[in-house]
Amino acid sequence: MLILEMIRSAAFASGERIAVHSNSGELSYQELWRKSDSLAVWLDRELKSDRTPVVVYGHKSPMMLVCFLACVKSGRAYCPIDTSMADERTADIIETVGNRLVLATEEMPESIKAATAKFSIVTADEIETAAAAGEECEKNLWVRKGDVFYIIFTSGSSGKPKGVKISAGNLTSFVGWFVGVGDSRKAKSGGIFLNQAPFSFDLSVMDTYTCLATGGTLWCLDEKTRKDTKAMLKYLKDGRLNYWVSTPSFAELCLAEQDFDEKLMPDIRYFYFCGETLPADTAGRLMERFPKAKVINTYGPTETTVAVTSVEITEAMVRSGRPLPIGRTKEGTRIFLREGELVISGDTVSMGYYKDPMKTEKSFFMTDDYEWAYRTGDAGSFDSEMLYYGGRIDGQVKLHGYRIELGDIESNLLKLPGVSGAAVVAKREGGQVKSLAAFIKPKEQNDGGFEERQKIRRQLKERLPEYMVPKKVVFVDDMPLTANGKIDRRRLEAQI
Repeated sequence: MLILEMIRSAAFASGERIAVHSNSGELSYQELWRKSDSLAVWLDRELKSDRTPVVVYGHKSPMMLVCFLACVKSGRAYCPIDTSMADERTADIIETVGNRLVLATEEMPESIKAATAKFSIVTADEIETAAAAGEECEKNLWVRKGDVFYIIFTSGSSGKPKGVKISAGNLTSFVGWFVGVGDSRKAKSGGIFLNQAPFSFDLSVMDTYTCLATGGTLWCLDEKTRKDTKAMLKYLKDGRLNYWVSTPSFAELCLAEQDFDEKLMPDIRYFYFCGETLPADTAGRLMERFPKAKVINTYGPTETTVAVTSVEITEAMVRSGRPLPIGRTKEGTRIFLREGELVISGDTVSMGYYKDPMKTEKSFFMTDDYEWAYRTGDAGSFDSEMLYYGGRIDGQVKLHGYRIELGDIESNLLKLPGVSGAAVVAKREGGQVKSLAAFIKPKEQNDGGFEERQKIRRQLKERLPEYMVPKKVVFVDDMPLTANGKIDRRRLEAQI
């Protein structure tokens, strides 16, 4: 049963149940299914034979999910872009994807509209009108197993983001496995899932599709509420959450509040983590405050569909003094080491990068056993069947759950006026990346004062998402070099 069929079964079994809730509204399963059907018919009528993926722009509106399902019901992949993304990068992705229509559930800034003037922006009101027409989409239009279901753009070392293609078969295999990592498959009336990550971040796939496939309710936390601690805690309490999906960093932020405990969320059963290293201290404090809940650690790059390993964290693991394991490999996947690098093959490995055969050939390959495989760039080791993460083997880091190519930031820094050299390094504590620092060699001498540093950060925010903008900016006369002439990044790291 493919993922759309799973969702349809849940929709017909749980028609009146709330499928998705946010501060901007909510939709029942019946409404979600019918509205996405009608919008799918409209899309197919407008685009005719054009099967190019469709960009969906917005934040946490329930209509984002309507758009996602409408795209795939019409036989087209969707590409989510969150409103927090830098305008220049948003415009670049719209240009790269190339569909003449862009579905925008939120008002799009004028700067993006100007940069993408040749594209037609379908506004929130127009989406609502098309979705309310009451038309039924024929199943023969749906994406098939081997078709692309969604494309998520991740950081690229050249300064250009890479569009990871995930097929309907990839997603179905992931969800079929993940609903068994916990008890969501057995939940009689569907559980309530926290959606913390933006829909343009693949961690959101974990909560969104596990929820919809099991008839649950997706409880979406928007950015405005997240930034207001009092409002956020009330929102979490009101959700009566059963399943928590987030990065470890977000859990650490919540744990800083004394009221974040079992009294606030008495119905929580599972904490699921992915996207970055889960510190033992974080897991331990969660287990203390939520003694009835289980903590699950997972691992997987975007290119292998969210996660491919899982493990329930125990008190013994927390007390062991070693990093927490990232789990055992899921069925249908094989993980092996090649020259110190973790390689993943199996049924959830991405089809490759959108419109980028050279990068696809560099990162993906066919094994001798004729399995499609992905070179992760991660180091790791096995203890029996248990996998442990060993960090990145290249210039890529994970910060607050986001995968960031340091070379991407450096490429954009070098495009700024007045910058002749740039290097970005990570500040680490306990094996976890805590912040980024940019070292700048200016074209002309300046005092490197507060205003100059803030100017660099402001200019960079126009090109990159805020989470990629280094917290610290340092001006240097010359970059330190290693014996072979490369920038000595260890010396730079020692300065922060």
